[in-house]
Amino acid sequence: MDIDPSASAAEQYAYRLRLYRERAELTQDDVGRECIISGKMIGHFENGRRIPTLDVSKGLDRLFNLDRYFEELHPHVVREVTLPMGFAEYIEYEQQAASLKVYEPQFVPGLLQSETYARALLSAANRGDRLERGLAVRMGRQDILQRDEPPFIVVLIKEAALREPVGGVDVMREQLAHLLEMMERPNISIQVIPAGRPVYLSSGFTLLGFVEGLGIGYADAAGGYGHLIQAPQQVHELAIRFEQIRGEALSWSESEKRIRAFLEEM
Repeated sequence: MDIDPSASAAEQYAYRLRLYRERAELTQDDVGRECIISGKMIGHFENGRRIPTLDVSKGLDRLFNLDRYFEELHPHVVREVTLPMGFAEYIEYEQQAASLKVYEPQFVPGLLQSETYARALLSAANRGDRLERGLAVRMGRQDILQRDEPPFIVVLIKEAALREPVGGVDVMREQLAHLLEMMERPNISIQVIPAGRPVYLSSGFTLLGFVEGLGIGYADAAGGYGHLIQAPQQVHELAIRFEQIRGEALSWSESEKRIRAFLEEM
């Protein structure tokens, strides 16, 4: 996309990043090493296809010796993609997590969505630039899966979420195939909760674990207006609930067979 720094905070961010990098005579790989991400990701930031995190923004300020320029621009970029502030904060924690436990009753979780599936979901309420920026955030979250030491992820997903033909049959076939590919990774476990099992929570939640420090939770809500859960007792209660739900799910191998069967039925 053509970058116009006067059009939005996101495009100003992209334009300035390229400008400061080229002035410093640094490659995208050089900047990536300083920010502990790939040079390819720096390229995505510069062409507006990904939204940088707050930690990356602080790293850019340090690298270019700027007085919190990118750090202060970051919340304006987040607001443009209409991310609720609670979720924006959650994304920052997600980027640092060593483990994630996800329960999702309605849709394939964002970290495991194919781009066409994500676009179909987001297009229901977004158009034009707003859609593209929202998609950039959604797909950008998946960068943690490409880390040298990616987080360990356990996903519990209700069968109904895998039968809902989001975007049509072709999109859903691609999404199911993508899930099967993700299941081949040693750090990702997906378990299906069959229809009829006594799991009646209407909204999903996520538990984040860290190498150091206490874990936190995030509970979904309508329209994306969820909230962070940091009180140790509440996080502990969510962890117990997760294990109770997991007890109703199929095993990894049975889940793989069930997803493959859904794919073959389409």
